[in-house]
Amino acid sequence: MTSTSASTPLKVFLVEDSELIRKRLRKLVAAIDGVLVVGEAGDPATALAGIAEAAADVAIVDLHLAHGTGLDLLKALTLRALPVVPIVVTNDPAPEYRHECLAAGARHFFDKSTELDQVRRTIRGIVEARN
Repeated sequence: MTSTSASTPLKVFLVEDSELIRKRLRKLVAAIDGVLVVGEAGDPATALAGIAEAAADVAIVDLHLAHGTGLDLLKALTLRALPVVPIVVTNDPAPEYRHECLAAGARHFFDKSTELDQVRRTIRGIVEARN
């Protein structure tokens, strides 16, 4: 954890099937003051269990995953009513995907090839809103 804040850290769970991209996301997110990366997964089923077990506050979810999709995970999170803020990141930011993901419960939708700085700003905003 890189937090110097006295408050409880924002718990972030990473859902990405590429180890290289997951490592990049981990580095990006862990560098934010007040954030703790509490788990990682590469498929929807493992992610759903991990998010619930870690009581994650935020889940950064890739749209295309091994053995399923981020959309599958969003629907499962909604069905289980887990109190997590889903942020979708994808290399395929087509408008129809954006619409489907937001309709399924995503709070944010970003192109991971060009908008990772917006992901960082969004997470910082969530941390600041909690304090």
